[in-house]
Amino acid sequence: MKVKNNLSKTHLYKGLGLSCLLGSFVVSFPNEAQAQVSRQRSTSGEAAAESIIRGQTETKSGHFLSWNKWNFGIRPRVDVEYNSNIFRRDKSYIQGDADDFILHPEVKFDFYRAISDFNSIDLTLGVGTEIYTKHTSVNTYSPLISPDTELAYHLFVGDTHIKLRDMFSYQEDINNVTVIQSGGEFADIESVRFGRYDNKLGAAADWDTGAFLFKGSADWNWFHSNSSRYEYMDRNSGLFTQSASYFITPTIETGIEANDPVHFFSKHGKSNSLNDQFRLDIGPFYAMKLGKRIKFKVGAGYSYATFFQNDNDPVTDDINDWYAKGQMEYIITPWLVNSLNVYRGNRLSWNSDNQETISIGDTIRFNYIRDFDIDFYCSINFYKETGVRYKNRNDAHAEYYAGGIRIAYTFLERWQPSLRYTYYTYDRENTDYNRYDVHQVMLGIQYTF
Repeated sequence: MKVKNNLSKTHLYKGLGLSCLLGSFVVSFPNEAQAQVSRQRSTSGEAAAESIIRGQTETKSGHFLSWNKWNFGIRPRVDVEYNSNIFRRDKSYIQGDADDFILHPEVKFDFYRAISDFNSIDLTLGVGTEIYTKHTSVNTYSPLISPDTELAYHLFVGDTHIKLRDMFSYQEDINNVTVIQSGGEFADIESVRFGRYDNKLGAAADWDTGAFLFKGSADWNWFHSNSSRYEYMDRNSGLFTQSASYFITPTIETGIEANDPVHFFSKHGKSNSLNDQFRLDIGPFYAMKLGKRIKFKVGAGYSYATFFQNDNDPVTDDINDWYAKGQMEYIITPWLVNSLNVYRGNRLSWNSDNQETISIGDTIRFNYIRDFDIDFYCSINFYKETGVRYKNRNDAHAEYYAGGIRIAYTFLERWQPSLRYTYYTYDRENTDYNRYDVHQVMLGIQYTF
């Protein structure tokens, strides 16, 4: 069994966290003596400030109240969902019906205030709930806070844009708990509510000299489950990113980027939790615009992860691997746009120390008719999980496929009804009860005051 010294681990984490935090901000503040190169207009200074202010100004017509430089907006929405398999497991293991009609009422509040000509503070808060009409026993009627909720303060110093932020959410899902007998044989599945709090507090900074663009971010992430069944996921994480890029021309950009988080799991004095870990993805990238129709960005590099033993739990071997990713947008015509995303790499998983992922996603948007959008989307995903906590740290493989269509129409400037159909299927090897497919239909309408 592989064991690492806890004291060394503590020193390592402190050093890594401090260096990443300082590095994220040191590269983000300008040197007044540095010459400005006018290859492009600054994306971090006045141009960025003007973009934010213009975006807020354009939405003022959608704010129902203005007071002392504060603007308040409200966007109520309700969705009615039909879900063919709310338990997300093989129907042969379900007693009774698996389908349901679910109500999703939600209200989003927008707050914006200009502190000065360039500095501003804004808040987006989404609050809603889920109501199952057939399986009422799973209803908690708890208020849900949407993942896009954010409080942000924008500060501009010369060509540097600093964003102080706090992103927080509370979400609930129906999740399956597998009951295993003492001999290791499958016994039953219990469906329970999985509620979790997620809060990310930190800052991001961009410094644009014209020819060079430096970016850095540092956030502290607190993740907490409201159930003892899932407390093995509870963690505090330091999330750090850095990048430095050079504009060869106004439409060609290249550079190096890094993503280096650290994760500390709470454990609550119990065994069989996930391992504390440090991760690093670092490598070059290249971005380019080809005329007015095509733009893309590709990157690849080294992917590393090291894990530290929690109490007497088995420890996962270090990951020494590679990552690659690509994004492309092709404007076929002004009313037909195709977006493609490809990713291969490693990340933290819900139930394992590491998840090797291969993902391909594609979206086609059609908006030939004014105020009428049609989106076709699909994705293919392959997973290899290492250090699975409920399988004695063994490996597991899974496949996930999804596809669908979304239709939205805006009328009278404020009303937007939408209809969405999605089909997805999931298959985990050697576990029949974790193979399932779902048909999901979502009909909703939103009104903007």
